[in-house]
Amino acid sequence: MNIAAAAVAISIGSWTLVPGGSWSPSSAELTEVRSRIERFVTMQAASSRRDLPAWSRYSFQYQGRLEDEKKVIFVNAFCITPPTYTRDHFVFVFDGGPCFFNLKYDPQKKQFFDLMFNGHA
Repeated sequence: MNIAAAAVAISIGSWTLVPGGSWSPSSAELTEVRSRIERFVTMQAASSRRDLPAWSRYSFQYQGRLEDEKKVIFVNAFCITPPTYTRDHFVFVFDGGPCFFNLKYDPQKKQFFDLMFNGHA
């Protein structure tokens, strides 16, 4: 890996703000999401009989969005080594099972919703 590529590398387990959202979540809102997401996703995976990889393998991207004029935090998660474009573009994969998922968080209600795990090809 050359020095320029090393400088933009994203580490596994990181939380990366992807530009282009409607608003920027505060550090308190992001802390709330980070403190609650593992429990929520793990419970949902168990209830649908999905086996998650080790949580420590996941990296996360997030963005503040507006849905019906309400603020939500969109979270995208993946358990692969983060590609170099992670800071600028979402990592979307069309299969891969629960190694890849996304969900939304309502910071006003303090609730997750719309969890979607990838399927298997």
